[in-house]
Amino acid sequence: MPAIDAGISVATGGTCLGAAGVLYVADRLPWISRFAAKVKSPQIQVVLVLTASVGLISTPVGQFLNRTVTALDGAVSGLVGQYTGVGISFALALAAILWLVSDFANGVQPRTLVLAVAAPFLVVMIPGSIGSGAASALGFIATQVGSFVGFLLGV
Repeated sequence: MPAIDAGISVATGGTCLGAAGVLYVADRLPWISRFAAKVKSPQIQVVLVLTASVGLISTPVGQFLNRTVTALDGAVSGLVGQYTGVGISFALALAAILWLVSDFANGVQPRTLVLAVAAPFLVVMIPGSIGSGAASALGFIATQVGSFVGFLLGV
């Protein structure tokens, strides 16, 4: 079953990334840009890129990334303190998410798309059970979105 969930997550991520790319190109075409402005295309692009990033990080790659960061945090914990890695990673993830939300509300800029890609990776890179739980939660979200889209398409 994990292979099926990973496949759904990758398919969801790839589809959302492709749709965001189509919208990005459509925004630059003169005859479509007026319509794209009416449907808030930049905000839709951010949501699609964020969903794609969540879909791709919720595969076993996300769990592997969390285990690797947890092992590295454990290896250096004697030098810098036991909870330093968690604090730094949590602060980076929280800052990225807050900056993403602020940009989304105040006007989408090119860095907003970068933040949409980076935020899920930063959340998963929180060492220990917090990051592992976040990876599981992101995987659940991506699987549910993919299943819902599949249901809508009759798959």
